[in-house]
Amino acid sequence: MAKRNILKVEDLSVFFKINEGVVRAVENVSFELKNGESIGLVGESGCGKTTTALAIMGMLPGNGYVDSGKIFFDGNNIIKNTELEWQNYRWNKIAMIFQGAMNSLNPVMKINDQIGEAIKLHNPSITKEKLKRRVIELFKLVGLDEKRINYYPHEFSGGMKQRVMIAMALACNPNLIIGDEPTTALDVMVQAQIIDLINDLRKKLNMSMIIITHDLSIISEMCDKIAVMYAGNIVEVGYIEDIIENHKHPYTEKLIKAFPNIYGDKKMVESIPGTPPNLLDPPKGCRFHPRCHKSRDICKSFIPEYTVFKNEHFVACHVAKEGNMSEA
Repeated sequence: MAKRNILKVEDLSVFFKINEGVVRAVENVSFELKNGESIGLVGESGCGKTTTALAIMGMLPGNGYVDSGKIFFDGNNIIKNTELEWQNYRWNKIAMIFQGAMNSLNPVMKINDQIGEAIKLHNPSITKEKLKRRVIELFKLVGLDEKRINYYPHEFSGGMKQRVMIAMALACNPNLIIGDEPTTALDVMVQAQIIDLINDLRKKLNMSMIIITHDLSIISEMCDKIAVMYAGNIVEVGYIEDIIENHKHPYTEKLIKAFPNIYGDKKMVESIPGTPPNLLDPPKGCRFHPRCHKSRDICKSFIPEYTVFKNEHFVACHVAKEGNMSEA
């Protein structure tokens, strides 16, 4: 039986008003996520990954707004939710593991109070005993000692804080979890432990996930699909094997070459020349064309449409489209 979509983002555009003008942070972004699947949003800093996630959570800052598009969660368009409706979705149906556990935890609140806060909000009648039992369950679920529930954040190591953040995200049994750089600032060994923990929890609880990172190696360990973002656009999306082994977009190619291959020849990784564009005034046509080694005249004038390859593999690139047509 085919899995149903739990999330569908259609032509989402998110802009920010600043003194200098309007920043086109996310523009015409579309992707789908099936129940139980995990998708990774990958790209350079400032490409719109976190902004997309905040739009899905209804948590854009005051100067940010959704200019156009739709976000369907379980078939319902949630883009125009009232704040009261958003509060019902957050943590209850969609939760987020925020970037940097050091900065996300309140230093003057005990951990059990911080985890219990969302539970009490969605279940005001819960007793203290039931609330404590639920916090203990969550501690055990993420591999923390239940005796530490009354500790303060500074009494936990970095890896333990990250486990606390995961426990908080799981507090109300959401259907979708968004992890914003869930392994940031952790050493390699702790990173591996957190990746294993998230993968185990995803399988055990049949959760859908969105993982935000710039690290393709983390994506390949944690996700079924990849969406490659550049300058506010999704330029390529597909299953892990297709993107890694049969990528079509020049930006995806450069991203992959920028990471060392421990199984391949020992050589210096490649860098991507230039810098991402200013989204106050993005380039016409394909936004990657000023940095692209395969750029043609058409790339400078016309925005590329998605070309469909095999197995739900979509690419927004004029050069890839020409190659696909020549292969047909």
